[in-house]
Amino acid sequence: MNKPTRPQGKPQSKAQKPAARPNPNQKPAGPAKDKPKTHVATDASRRRQHNAHAASQVMDEGEEEMLQMVALATAVAAGEPDAGGRRVGQEELERMVRNCLRQRDDETLYEALEQLRYDNRRGHGLLLDVAEETADVVLLRRGEKEMEINAFLIPFLARTRGGLRQEQALADGDAFDALRASLQDAGLESPKARVVLVHHLYHPEEIGALTYGDVEAMNRDAFASLTDKKVMSVPAIERSMRGWPDGAFGADDEVLELRFLLGFALKDLNDPFYAIPADEAGADAYFEQRAAHFRSWAEKYTPLMQQCLTGKPAGQVQCELHFMYQDLFHGAKRTGNAEYRTLQMLSELEQGLAQSGVAAGDADAVFAVAEDDGEAVLQVVLRAGARVLARSEQVLDGDAQEQLFDAADAVSSLGVAGFRLADAIDADGGTQRERDFPRS
Repeated sequence: MNKPTRPQGKPQSKAQKPAARPNPNQKPAGPAKDKPKTHVATDASRRRQHNAHAASQVMDEGEEEMLQMVALATAVAAGEPDAGGRRVGQEELERMVRNCLRQRDDETLYEALEQLRYDNRRGHGLLLDVAEETADVVLLRRGEKEMEINAFLIPFLARTRGGLRQEQALADGDAFDALRASLQDAGLESPKARVVLVHHLYHPEEIGALTYGDVEAMNRDAFASLTDKKVMSVPAIERSMRGWPDGAFGADDEVLELRFLLGFALKDLNDPFYAIPADEAGADAYFEQRAAHFRSWAEKYTPLMQQCLTGKPAGQVQCELHFMYQDLFHGAKRTGNAEYRTLQMLSELEQGLAQSGVAAGDADAVFAVAEDDGEAVLQVVLRAGARVLARSEQVLDGDAQEQLFDAADAVSSLGVAGFRLADAIDADGGTQRERDFPRS
């Protein structure tokens, strides 16, 4: 199930939060009705009346725009794609989303996604894809030339003693410059593209706090800085660096943490490096080659990344790294968070097995996808007969069925014997409508 992920995190100031849409049912402020008849309207009172009426009008227009977006996404999703994969009305839907992001009107977009999540799953999935791509990939013009700029992330897991320290991460300027250059040297980006990395290592809470409008604005910041020598500030990018939350790790604690490298790639629309073959076999080969380049990059430049994280040569630090895959902002965000949650789930289940004294081969796993405060949650319990040995829960972000099968594959690595599926699992481990686990 595709679910819009509202930004999470704790901005450092109220100005950093997306503006809340006024309540359309709230009575607009204005001159009191019980004024005495002797009241004489002044210029100030007339302005108050005008402003109150204008606020009400804005609320009505915002609600109407949201409903139009919902209706259009529903209609477009119901249509059949043409030979190019486009549907009737898709261009208009994309235009509506672009306007929302340019106007920093995230609330309309999130409200439309929330309504579609309950009313029309296909429409929800389509609008979610359009919102993510519109934020991640921006087409802009410089003179007569139209160009494309992409926001991308490289998520990775770092296992250290005592945890990563923000003041050390990427503090070595020379090592950081070499890391940026490595993306093109290793063939992850075109030699003709202009590629930058943000000189800040992002915590998952910082990434989660960014709205669609934030990411689109950051793309525009990066475009301006790469094409205009006079640009001195990048306010949207600067706002994104909220800082890491306080860690509570001891110096000897073994810690596994998720972090993100954020970068931008400015490219010509006709750069052959990014041209995906039209035929399926050619496209598969293209993406396999990109994946091979990434694996090679990760292996070759892990020592450099260790130096970037700690400020020390790789041989002098205890820092184990696991890179995932470079992708557009929202795709990489999902990949990183899903991988981290899966590892947390396995850790909780392994700990429960160890405490119970029961071997994994003598345990069965039961899975359920439930709703908790509007969020889809994957529940997992391990049991031996009627005895509950371990349990874990994780929030789902994306396709629920796909993540269910991924979780089952991960749990199978523990050596668990059997798998079952239920509609829900209660606090005591009891299940509702339990049955055999489906085949993928």
